[in-house]
Amino acid sequence: MENLRHLRALQAFDETATHSSLSRAADVLNVTHGAISRQIKLLELHLGVTLFHRRPNGVELTKAGERLHQSTRGAFSTLQLGVMEVKRLHHRQSITVSLSTSLALKWFVPLLNSFQQEHPGISLLLDTNDVFADFDVSEVDVALRFGEPGWDGLYHEQIRQEELIVVAAPSLIDQTWLPMRAEDVASLPLLHDAFNVGWESWAAQVGLSSDRINAQSIKYVDSAVLLEAAIDGQGVALARRLLPARDLELGRLIRLDETRVPLDRALYFVCRPGDQERVTVRIFKKWLMSI
Repeated sequence: MENLRHLRALQAFDETATHSSLSRAADVLNVTHGAISRQIKLLELHLGVTLFHRRPNGVELTKAGERLHQSTRGAFSTLQLGVMEVKRLHHRQSITVSLSTSLALKWFVPLLNSFQQEHPGISLLLDTNDVFADFDVSEVDVALRFGEPGWDGLYHEQIRQEELIVVAAPSLIDQTWLPMRAEDVASLPLLHDAFNVGWESWAAQVGLSSDRINAQSIKYVDSAVLLEAAIDGQGVALARRLLPARDLELGRLIRLDETRVPLDRALYFVCRPGDQERVTVRIFKKWLMSI
């Protein structure tokens, strides 16, 4: 323990080594440049070695500094993970949920009032990000992921199998009789989803040649933006069934035909192994499965 008594100095060293900059380390630790410099000098004096070469544009680790950084980087990462884990498990009445922005906007958020009414004692923090949450380095408790299960080391359970349906704004088709003929649907502007390429599959299902599918210069990566374009009357969307559910209910969109294009991906509930048995997580999962 004698060698670890300079913990603050070790932290200053680790951040400086990580960023190759005394100033950046000072910003990260919310102290002054001089404080970082003094801590490193103290550590160098204690160890009897030089840890950094000072350069005009920053600092560079010496051989001794490189060896020490290999140890401090892993040690501080482990400490950070341990603190996050204790904090996460201690706040058992709150759940951090990671999900895509489109899923949050078009499906999840409109349903939250129901959860709050049923479980007023549980608070939710929504982490809306289109990048999959890394459970090793984040405080996320649950992720809602659309895809194919391939998440080694994580618990996952299917919430909904997904399929694509044909939707458009009522204004786009005026008084056309529903369900529409496939030829009539194909004659309308078709909005293209860069992530779920399905119009060719729809054409095959309804017996149309794929060359009847018009090419569109705009492709949408975000499914929520795709649906907003459809609501605005810009064209017909082939959308994941979950996402336009509320818009269909409110009459902002209508289904043009009865086709359903199957997908090999689904919506999954994902968490760390064992967390599915935590009381709050189990309650949240049960609610998800019931809606």
